[in-house]
Amino acid sequence: MPRLLATLVIISLISAAIGLSLPDLPAAALLHMILALGIMPLILAAMAYFIPVLTRTSAPEPRVLLAPIGALIAGLLATLSLSLNYQLYPVATTIALLAVGGLLWWSQQRAKATLGRPHPGLLWYQLALGSLIIGLLIITLAAFWPAQWLPLRRLHLHINLLGFVGLAALGTLRVLLPTAGGFPDPQAGVWLMKEWRWLVAGTLLIAAGAAWSVMLADIGLLLWLIALVRLVQGLLKAHQGRLWQWHGAAASLMIAVAGLMLCLVGGALHGHGLLPASQASEAFVIAFLLPLVTGAATHLLPLWRLSSQPEQQQQLRERLGYLSMVRGLAFLAAGLLTLLSQPWAFWIAIAALCQFLAQLTRPLSKHK
Repeated sequence: MPRLLATLVIISLISAAIGLSLPDLPAAALLHMILALGIMPLILAAMAYFIPVLTRTSAPEPRVLLAPIGALIAGLLATLSLSLNYQLYPVATTIALLAVGGLLWWSQQRAKATLGRPHPGLLWYQLALGSLIIGLLIITLAAFWPAQWLPLRRLHLHINLLGFVGLAALGTLRVLLPTAGGFPDPQAGVWLMKEWRWLVAGTLLIAAGAAWSVMLADIGLLLWLIALVRLVQGLLKAHQGRLWQWHGAAASLMIAVAGLMLCLVGGALHGHGLLPASQASEAFVIAFLLPLVTGAATHLLPLWRLSSQPEQQQQLRERLGYLSMVRGLAFLAAGLLTLLSQPWAFWIAIAALCQFLAQLTRPLSKHK
């Protein structure tokens, strides 16, 4: 599992770099290259790794690896299909549904085996998996309902971006931030137990609003922003000095939250016809996903690759986290410039991403 996770981190970052540097491909193919091929398998693998921790059960069985591997195959087929023709798309959707449904079923079995109550982060993972299943079913339905293709495609996109990626990311980030920052945070579980209702409601309203009514989307946006502001306020009030440091994973993760807030505002502008959809989705990748993945990888990759070597873990973590705040701010600035219709903005993101990949691949090859 740790080796697969490390591989999927590299695949996700390389997919993002390739996707951002190939603007001539169809927009749907580029987005699926980054999200379906890069991010979806990584999230499923991370869930398979963390669910035993959240349920205080044993390590995952080898068969659980079929979920992220199946998602990787589905993402590749979806990208190829959207680049060439749509003939492979139903196959990709079917494989993804089997992978995601299998992981959701396994998570529920682990929840039943827990002594006491599972960590509230498990519910966030299950909600994220359920959102992805709904999103995949919606786009399958759209293929048989051409009159509703456009609204159903929008519904699929927003449920996947906020329901799957958003909930999974925040559920992990809320627990990972205190660990990466080196401070205890008893409010993490409280926030997870309280805020999921508002974010699920906000996701459904934004998705439905994107499909049929912009007013619903505005209400959903407000629910998301309120939850994120509460998150940032609580963290900065108690732990500001530990979060804003030049090096380490914490600053990058905090910048990812700021990037998500920026992208939500960009999505609202798109909903009101003030911004093209491509710019909003590119900003989501650049300003939110890139600082999130690089920040999480900074803290977790040394643990996955060097679990029995604490000194080397720390050395690798320091190397990956070098100037992480500068890198995160570069991602945030590139996302903002993308929303402002600056076509050269993605080169800033690619430069920052390549700098992290250079720091990443050299230590990983050294510690094989």
